Parts: sequence; structure tokens; C-alpha cells
Amino acid sequence: MFILDWTNLRLLAIGVFLLSCILHCDACGAPFNCVAEEICLKEAPERDWLFNSAPCKVGESCCEIFALPAHPKTEEHTQPGEYPWTVALLSNGKYFGGGSLISPGVVLTVAHFLRSMSAADVLVKAGEWDLASNSERFSAEERGVSQIVQHEDFVLTTGANNIALLYLKSPFELKEHIQTICLPPQGKFFKQKRCYVAGWGKQTIDDTQYSHVQKKIDLPMVGRVECQDQLRKTAPGPNFVLATSLICAGGEKDRDACTGDGGSALFCSLGDFADRYEQAGIVSWGVGCGMENVPGTFTNVALFREWIDRSLASNDVKPLRNCDNFSARIGN
Repeated sequence: MFILDWTNLRLLAIGVFLLSCILHCDACGAPFNCVAEEICLKEAPERDWLFNSAPCKVGESCCEIFALPAHPKTEEHTQPGEYPWTVALLSNGKYFGGGSLISPGVVLTVAHFLRSMSAADVLVKAGEWDLASNSERFSAEERGVSQIVQHEDFVLTTGANNIALLYLKSPFELKEHIQTICLPPQGKFFKQKRCYVAGWGKQTIDDTQYSHVQKKIDLPMVGRVECQDQLRKTAPGPNFVLATSLICAGGEKDRDACTGDGGSALFCSLGDFADRYEQAGIVSWGVGCGMENVPGTFTNVALFREWIDRSLASNDVKPLRNCDNFSARIGN
């Protein structure tokens, strides 16, 4: 009996790709290739093609840089501007983590990768989509950081109170691809079955590079008791106690936030509106990536809403709007 497992599927996919390339790769003209849109990392520049129609078939792109997935693909790439509150954090020109724009001049992220950094070390990019391209539909914008505020009770060893605010030197101008996300009221409990993460982290723990193109993943929310029990069966050990400031999501094979997604938002749909979201968590830490029955942990944003509001007030930032009458795409 032929069993169609992931290995066979991958071999089949490679075979189909090679056959397709034999038939179509010359259509773009060297050194470019016609490949499926979902594996094209960078499209070839427009040229005066010697064709009366597009050089590639429907669903394909004339591509300069492409890659076959090295594992079953459960993550997807976002569309440019799809989640306009998602920001990339850079230091010395290199991406190191994510964050979310909660006010035009304030970014919410985690504390753990900022411990040895000063405000001058961090650059925030909003409206970003492809970190390897400067010719996107929307232009990314950059802002320097004037102040880093980390929670005073952050504990590195447990991930407790893993939260920080970045105050920007000047606010972003809100537009279609640069928007703020709504934050929940203090103490809100999220009952959604699945929520989302968008960022540029690795797709697997073995990857050597972060993702160039912003990816997204939907994750099941996991209760505290179940999460703690599952994590006790891994590296933290049988005496592990989940910090009260953390919530959990994930635990599905090959579907997870991963290294480099730290600081990115875990966001959930708001009510019955599919295009309205509020931020439930911040990617904090996990054991490996994409392991079955091993959820990841996220800072519980609803537990820190009052802390956030106090910090904003002390820095003369306008209070955030309530989630009930706020669309994440409208702005603040």
C-alpha cells in the first residue's frame, strides 16, 4: 500500500516543481524562473517581455528568488498591509524581534531582548512586509526610540511580567498600512478558540535565517492548567509553575510562533467582526517550535492594561480607546 505521508508529499511536490520548471522556467528569460506564487520570495523586475501575454501561467510569478519549503507548510505569508499594527525591531540594521503599534508613538513588545539595549540601539519599522525588498506596494517607515520602559518586576528565568514599551522619537502618521491595534480592558479573559500571530520569525527551529516576508499563523488558545501540565513534560520539568502573567496558545505539530517572533502580538478577532482585532498576548517563550502538545507562552496583555495606561499618562500620551468601539484598522 502506498502511504501518502509528508515525505512522499514533499518528494511529489519537488517532482511537480521540477517538471513545471522544465516546461516553463525559460519563459521569464534567464536568470529568472516561473514558479508558484507561494514560494516566490522576490519577484523579478518588470521587463519588456517578448510575449503577447504574461510569461507565466495563472498562479505563478516570474521570480528572482524562490524557495521550496523544507517541511510541511502550515504557515502562510500575510498580504502587504494586512496587519498594519505589526512592526519590526532592528538593531545595527538587523531584525531581532517584533512589536505592535498601540499608539502612533508607542510600541508594545517584550522585555527579555531589550535588557542589554539602550534606546539608541533600537529602530522601529512600521508598514514593513518584505525585509529583503525596498520596492514594495507600501513603503515602510522608520522611527528611532527615545525611551524604553520595561516592567519593574520582569523575571527572565520564568518570563513573568515580560512586557516593555518603546516610546518613539516622533509618532508615525497613521495610514492604510500603518495603524494601531486595540488593547483589551484590564482582566479580560479570551474565550476564542483560535487567535493569530504575524511576524518575521523562523518557520522552524532548525532554520538558519528569519523569514524575509511577514508570515502569519493561527493558534488554538490553551487553558492554564492544560498548558502547565504539558510544559511539565518537557524541559522545564515536573515542578514547573506557569507564571500568572502568562497565557498559552499552540501545541499543534508544525504550527507555532518561533525564534524571532518574540515581541509580536497574539491577536484575536473582536466580537462578530472578522476584520477587527484586539491584542490578547505578546510572544514570550516556548520549548522548541511546532511540537505537538507543547504550547507556547504569551504575556497576558489584559493583566497589564492599567500598567500600560499609567505609563502612557506619565509620558503625556493620549489614552487608548476602548476595544468596544474601536477598529484596529481605523487607528488611534
